[in-house]
Amino acid sequence: MPEVTASPGTLLDAVRRFDPGHPVLEGLTCGELTSRAQAVAEAVRAHEAVGEAVVLRMPNGPDWVVAFLGLLAGGSLPLPVAPDTPGPEVRRLLELAGGGRVLAYPERPGEKIELTGSPGVRVDGGPGVLLPTSGSTGSPKLVRRDEASWLSEARRYRDGVGVTEEDTVVLPVPLSHAYALGWLCGGLLSGAALRPVPPTALGQTARELAEGATVITLVPATARLLATRQQVRARRARPGSPAPAPRLRIAMVGAGPVDASLDTLFTEAYGIGVARNYGSTELGAVFSGPAGLPPLCVGAPLPGVEHRLVDPATQEPAPQGPGALQIRTDGVPDWHDMGDLAVPDGGSLRILGREGTAVRRGGRWVAPLEIEAVFRAHDAVREVRVTGRPRVHQGEDGIAAEVVVAPGGPDETELRAHAARHLAPYKVPDTIVLRSALPRTASGKTAAAARYRLTPRAIEAARAYKTSELLFALHELGALTALAEGTALAPLSAELGCDPRALEVLLDTAASLGLLSTAAESESAAARVPLAELTAFVRLEERLSRDLVTREALAAVARSGQARRPFERRPEDADHAELVAVYQGAMNGPSALARTALGLRLLRPRPGARLVEVTAGPGRYLDRLLARDPAAGGHLWQTGRLSGPAAGRVAEAVAAGRVSTGPGLPVGRADFCVISNAVHDPASGALLSAVLAALKPGGLLLVDDVFLPSGRPDAEDTGPASGAELALDWLTHGGTAWTSVEALTTGLAEAGADVVRHLPFDHSPCHLVIAKEAD
Repeated sequence: MPEVTASPGTLLDAVRRFDPGHPVLEGLTCGELTSRAQAVAEAVRAHEAVGEAVVLRMPNGPDWVVAFLGLLAGGSLPLPVAPDTPGPEVRRLLELAGGGRVLAYPERPGEKIELTGSPGVRVDGGPGVLLPTSGSTGSPKLVRRDEASWLSEARRYRDGVGVTEEDTVVLPVPLSHAYALGWLCGGLLSGAALRPVPPTALGQTARELAEGATVITLVPATARLLATRQQVRARRARPGSPAPAPRLRIAMVGAGPVDASLDTLFTEAYGIGVARNYGSTELGAVFSGPAGLPPLCVGAPLPGVEHRLVDPATQEPAPQGPGALQIRTDGVPDWHDMGDLAVPDGGSLRILGREGTAVRRGGRWVAPLEIEAVFRAHDAVREVRVTGRPRVHQGEDGIAAEVVVAPGGPDETELRAHAARHLAPYKVPDTIVLRSALPRTASGKTAAAARYRLTPRAIEAARAYKTSELLFALHELGALTALAEGTALAPLSAELGCDPRALEVLLDTAASLGLLSTAAESESAAARVPLAELTAFVRLEERLSRDLVTREALAAVARSGQARRPFERRPEDADHAELVAVYQGAMNGPSALARTALGLRLLRPRPGARLVEVTAGPGRYLDRLLARDPAAGGHLWQTGRLSGPAAGRVAEAVAAGRVSTGPGLPVGRADFCVISNAVHDPASGALLSAVLAALKPGGLLLVDDVFLPSGRPDAEDTGPASGAELALDWLTHGGTAWTSVEALTTGLAEAGADVVRHLPFDHSPCHLVIAKEAD
């Protein structure tokens, strides 16, 4: 047991106060944690990185904690970022920090700890942490907090929230975020057993709760997903199943508002309401409250915290509010503006919203958070963001609501009627905009609205059509076969019957644009070009450029929306039949067949297996399964207007009664379900709950599809081959559900499934994702 009178000078000192054998992380005692952290500290000093920024880019887990404590103990300034932060963003953050290096933490014991990159500017002032702001209010900046500030926040968790060494604390929030990092420090000071879990690992989080965790720290988005997932599991559970969280005593939500719907949802799922947490990157946690508080309330000040409300315009005291919330702590004696408007609510404080986004109408403040809570109460609303729009007349701001609804959900008129039923007239938004998704920060907050500006690449794009037209022209001339094998101008012009001088300009231009190569060493590589597949895709893209993905079609769908896009009104004529043939030829070429073979090997179907396939194709998974095992059977749901006829063996199995067809999926009868080239269709493959319901207990779901690149559009220097242009196909003649693998993973978690295998393909937007219902 530690001596409670001793006040540790560092976070590592806090760990040392406990018995070396005291468990602190999974597989690590306090003594082992201290020893490993010291090894990192020695590496920092060996690299002469004392006082420099060092990027910590690792997934949540024990190694993250070791690295963090070691960087602090070595005297550097850890700069934690999410593990999927792109390289360009890391470089931008290091530029803000004055340069610095990246910690290369060993993947295997015994490997050397390295710091890569160039040394940065040394900063006096002792160890501290550099934290990027969340980005929810604009461009990120770096905030430096010294170690004493983290220890002060840790004491608030120990003395104010009541965390003890008897607790097991689950942390499924990015440790790169100030909220999770404050909780980590509180757990280290209190001697609690810490379980940092990747935010997307909801199955692991649920297992920690089932195995006796007593405290969990959450953000609103994760809390909703976890509770929704548990409700799905509860509906499928047998009577007498064990409680999902038998020892849970605190479920605290921070880094965002808690509305009535979230509190109710979590209580129904876990039998315990959500406690509240409120703070900032600069100060850490400053308010906390128990479960059961009114919506949007954050509780009372934690020990060592003072607060006041002031008029935003005059800075005069406004104790009854609404007022701008200001805080000072025992570690930061000056008043700090939190940037939020608040009002007292009983013994608690209710947050109205950011000062910059709160709305003033008719002399009254309108809280965007209150309006968002009303929209979230609608069953079909997935996400919402409410903002104010200044008007000419002061005090009469406009209100805009951006809303993401479930497939087949309400339109703007229905949403406005819903808002009018639950809000005073002056609080009903003037503008309601339906969105396909809202960007979120790593901690789950809705990110600041993107502002779109033209870049110099727009000039390149204005000329880019010439590259495509050149490739299409070479295809029309019949040159692709000869060019794939490698040929010279003279025999090619003779073979094609072309003018040599004009053809030479075409070929030299194609080489300059990277379509062809004249380098001798590339001849063997050129011979390996998958000609048949390339030709099929060229035929498809050539057709789309004249028909579906044209400037006119893109403008039309932007004006009308997907439900009324021109593609939906195409007649079922010969022209459409030709388009189906071209589409299927490109979508089901050698690469797709190879993925099918790999997917079935991963599923390992036993003899007589039943497979449900939801597809915009001929049913290639069922076809291959039937070729291997004529006793197999299942169900085929062909979706979309480009699916074409079923494969031969599948059609025979349908005629024989071994395979059924149509949108009515069999419930609980399939060993496997496959969604192939259909997961983006909101009317079929995107309905994950329905597809999962078709599985037997222990069955597997395989998704075989293409996805957009992950990350924000400005995060990477994406070029033409990035795959982002796929969105135009989905917009004009496909669907836009689960556009990224991350979105699909979230959808699966919400539907009560865990991802057990994710296999991306190099130099391709194709992915195989295997999931199963949560245990």
